[in-house]
Formats: sequence, structure tokens, C-alpha cells
Amino acid sequence: MKILRKIPVPVFLLILALTTYALFFWERGFYWDEAPWTWIYYRLGPAALTQTFSTSRPFWGLLYQILLPLLGPRPWIWQILVVVLRWLTAILVWAIFKQVWSKDERPALWSSVLFLVYPGLGQNYIALMYTHFYVILNAFLLSLYLSILAYRKKSAPLSVFALALALINLLTLEYFYFLEFFRLALFWLVIDEPWKIRLRRAARLFLPYFTAFLAVTFWRAFFFKNQNASYSYGTLQAIRDNFFLGILKLISNMLTAFWESVPHAWLFPFEPVDINTLGQYTSIAACGLALITTVFVGLYLRFARDESAQNPSAHPRIAFSRVFLLLGLAAWLLGGGAFWLVGEKTLPQLHFSADRFTMAFMLGSSLIVTGLLSLLDKYPRIQITLLAVLIGFSVGKQFQTNSLYRHEWETQRAFFWQMSWRIPSLEPGTTLLSNDLPVTLFSDNSLSGPLNWIYSPPGKMDHILYFASVRTQEGRALGFRLQPGISFDQNYLATIFHGNTTRMVVINFDPPGCLRVLDAEIDPLNKLLPPLLREAAALSNLAMIHAESPVTLPDFYAPEMPHGWCYTFSRAELARQSNDWQHIAEIGTAAYKAGERPNDPVENFVFIEAYAHTSQWEDARKLSREAYKISKEVMRPMLCALWQRVERQVSNSPQKDAALQGARSDMVCEK
Repeated sequence: MKILRKIPVPVFLLILALTTYALFFWERGFYWDEAPWTWIYYRLGPAALTQTFSTSRPFWGLLYQILLPLLGPRPWIWQILVVVLRWLTAILVWAIFKQVWSKDERPALWSSVLFLVYPGLGQNYIALMYTHFYVILNAFLLSLYLSILAYRKKSAPLSVFALALALINLLTLEYFYFLEFFRLALFWLVIDEPWKIRLRRAARLFLPYFTAFLAVTFWRAFFFKNQNASYSYGTLQAIRDNFFLGILKLISNMLTAFWESVPHAWLFPFEPVDINTLGQYTSIAACGLALITTVFVGLYLRFARDESAQNPSAHPRIAFSRVFLLLGLAAWLLGGGAFWLVGEKTLPQLHFSADRFTMAFMLGSSLIVTGLLSLLDKYPRIQITLLAVLIGFSVGKQFQTNSLYRHEWETQRAFFWQMSWRIPSLEPGTTLLSNDLPVTLFSDNSLSGPLNWIYSPPGKMDHILYFASVRTQEGRALGFRLQPGISFDQNYLATIFHGNTTRMVVINFDPPGCLRVLDAEIDPLNKLLPPLLREAAALSNLAMIHAESPVTLPDFYAPEMPHGWCYTFSRAELARQSNDWQHIAEIGTAAYKAGERPNDPVENFVFIEAYAHTSQWEDARKLSREAYKISKEVMRPMLCALWQRVERQVSNSPQKDAALQGARSDMVCEK
């Protein structure tokens, strides 16, 4: 174990950070809000991004103006940076509690490791966004550390620097706002004086920070007009409406938040692995990584640190359980300050996107677990084993989350590559109306960013993506109006999109099926589609799609997805718009001979029509029968409608009459 003893704590934390968050970093991309923010900055310009943040966090927005031009729209760079910043937060937690509790090295190390792998927050892979979160968290933690160091060294410059960093935290975010008062608890601990003198000195040391807190709070309350643009103070309103019920609701919210961010968060890694979602190999890898990490951390904590830890009686220690339990509860309670004001809308939950609210509780939760583990001082092997298992399985849980992010980035890449194959260019003012895409980490609002990056010229927002189920709700852009000729507007903060239902392309993307532009004549009969999408299919205007001047996808979507069946299908569907039936038939024949087959039987329809238009009647009937066998009740209405269109559009001939009669017989179609 000599090698372990040579590993300094910062290096140990780096190994854990890389293991937890850096694996397969090159397979992750842009998610959630960072997709539109990146588009806004690089295509609409810095001023538009300033406008976007003006209604929520204007000073935080300035940080984006600094970092975005430096790092560029390259996801892998942001993925590396966020891991580094996450590692630095753990180092600062370790450094702070080494200063606060120098009597024993264990609490600082345990707290920092638990803080680093905290399993309740699964959004660390949204790298561009969380880079900016962690810049602020690092500033706050560094401020705590420097303020303690300034007291020990009697250094005024360090105090000034610490105060400046505290102001950065207070002005930019609300997550760590009330944690400023945690500094007072740390001052209390580092001052080694009788309690009355300690109290006066701690208050005197905290006074500049408290003054800054009051000043910023005054600005937020009376001068920042958009303080409550996103969330209102629901708790305060509830207390005004009914004091006792409001207080009860606040207590209920706090208990719920405590359960989610402390006990549930640390039990979360031990929930059964969902093999159906993750896949067999990923599930095995997650379990294997958890076990390997558990062994490594256990050995490091057992042998690499203070050797007297192996025999507590050989070196008397001052118990830290009570201190760190109280510190943890204080940090947890203060971390939730902003959330207590807002109420249940911002309560932490261990799923996307509400798990972002656990970020403010990470420090308190980690300190509480450190305090609880210290209660087992008489059983050091059990103590170290429990800690190692917690850390190891937390790493395994983060690996499972990592897999989800990689999968959803591949889904987004497939979505836009298939879209570019099927829709080479779009008429300005087009709305894409789609099914709810099979993703968790994106919404129609966020995907409108990359959509415009691809299809709109710089400085313009010519297109928007709507999920049919979301935008047809009361109060949303479309309301219940899925009729032609309805105008609507969408405020995107940076700009406003003006749309009309006559300028709409309706699409469906449900992998492993291909992205498909819906057929206004056939798809209203398609029971495989969600009801709202079937209703909207009649509005699908193929005239908005152009084959000339094809778009080029941004570099972060490279490389191009493999040219399989969906590429074949997209080319055929595009050719259908120009009635190039011979070309479609040739494409289909080559694909079928190569063994390519669709996952959605409706994808055969374009080739059925092409074979009919090129007088390959037997091939058309054969494909129809194959589709019909999938589900007679579902496919019959669509296939019958398709053959009715063939009857209208294809020139009359004896062969056509015979094929039509045979097709009607095959699928029991009415004349």
C-alpha cells in the first residue's frame, strides 16, 4: 500500500472526479437550455444573450459573455472544464474544513469526497450550463476559505478578496444566497476564545459580509424589476393567506426537501439497475465500476491516510460527530433559503429537471453524512467500509446517468441528421410540429435553438419546433386551435417568432422508426400516431420544404450518422415531393436487395406508390401485404386510402385495374 500513501488528497479527488464525470466525455453534447443559449450567442449575437438573461440573472449572463467566446461551441471542451471545476469545489471543501477542524484530518477528507460524488445531482453532464454554476460555487467556497485564512493570517487583502468573491455569489445566483450565513458558523469554530469573546469576534468578522448581503438584498428587492420573473414567493403568499396553513406547508416542504436531498439521495445509488433502459453491458459496467471504486476508496481511506486511524486508541481524537452534524444541518437549512421562499415549485426531486435544486443542499447533505459516520468511531473498519460503499455506488449511479446523457445526445444527432436528409431547406416562417420526442433532457423550446442554427441565417429566427401536446394546451401558443390560417407568436426572449398554421410541417420521430414528414391525406388515419398529431397531420404543408440549397449541420453534430434505412427512406420521401417515381423505385429496390427494412410499416408507403407509378404492380401489392400483416386493423384504413390515391393519380391500364382489384381484395377495402 506504499503507492496509496504517495497519493495526495487533491490527486485522489482528481482520480475520483475523472472516474465519476469524465468517462466518455467526447460522446456528450449540448443539453437543455445550453442548446438555445449557444445558438443565441453565436447566431443572434452577444446582445441577444444579454437580453435573454435580463429577466432572470443579468450578472450571471455576463459570465457567459466571457466564457462562450473563449471556449467556442465545442461540447467536449465544456465537458472537460466542468469536470475540472467540479474537482476544484471538492478541493475547496477539503481545504475549508482542514482549516476549520485541524484536530482530525478525517472530516475534511470525508466531506470533500462525499461532496464530490453527491448522487442526488444528475445534471453535471450539462456541461456548458453547469460550468457557470460551478464558477459561482467555486467563488463562494473560495470566499469562505479566504475569509478563514484572512483571520488566521490577519490579512486585510485576503479579506477584501473574500468579500469580492462573496459579492459575485450574491449578485449572480440564488442557489447559494443564504449560505452566506454559513460563514458565521465557520468563524465561530475557528476562533479559539471563550464563547462570549468568540461571539463578538465572529460577529465583527462577519459584519462586512452581512453588510454586502443586506445591500444586495435591498437591490434585489427594490431595484431589480425582474426578481420574480421566473418564480414568485409562494410561501410568503401562503402565509399571508392563512398563517397557520402557510407555516404547515413550509414545514412540509422542508421535510420533503430533507428526505429527497439527504436520505433518499444517498439511498438512490442502491436502487435496482434498470437493465431494460440501460442495456445489459452498460448495467454490468455500472456495477463493475461501483465495486472497483469501492475497493479503491476503501483501501485509500484505510491505509493511505493517518496511520493512527487504524488504531484510534493509539492517538486520542476529538470526536467531530456533533460538530459536523450541526454544521451539516445549518448548511442544509441555509442552502434551502431561496427555495423556502418560493415553495413547492422548487423542491428538490431526484429526477430531471428538479434534481438541479439539490445543488444548494449538497454541502449540508455531505456534512450530515460525515457526522453520522463519525458515530462509528469505535468500529473503524465498518466506518470505512460504509463510506467506501457510499462513494463507490454513487460513482456507479453517476455512470448510469452518464449513459442516459450519451444516449440522448445520439438521439438528438439522429433527429437533426435525419431532418437534414428529409428537409434540405425550409421556407422562412415555418413551424415544425412534432410528437413529444423520446427524450428527457430536451424540450421543444430548447431544440428550437439548434433547429434555427441549422435552418436560419445568422441573426434570424425563421423557425420553431413545437411539441403538439405541449403547445395545444390552454394558454400556450396554439391553444386548442389546430385549424389553418391561425397566427401565433412565441417570445423567445432574445427575439420573437411569428408563425401561422398554414406554414407548418408536421413530423414524427419515434426511434427506431425514421423521422417522417406526415402525409396530410394518409396520416389522419394513422392510429400509430398520438391523437393530436393525427389531427395536426392535415396541416402538414410540404410546400415549405425545398430540396435546393441544402443545409449544413454545425460541427458539434459531426460526424454524419451512418447511411442506413433512414437515409434511404428520407431520400425517397424527398424525391416524392417532385414526383420522381422512377428514382424512388430504384432506391427502394436497391435497399430491399441489400436487406434494409423499416421499423415502421408506414415507411414502405412511398415505395408502394413508386412501384405503382412505374407499373411494378406485383411489387406494390407485395409491400402492401407485408405492411398489412403487421396489424390489419391499424394498417387497413391507411393502405386503402393509399390505393385510392394510386387509383386517382396513375394512368389507366388493364394492369392497373387488376392490381387495384387485387389490392382491395388483399386488404378488404371498400370501393
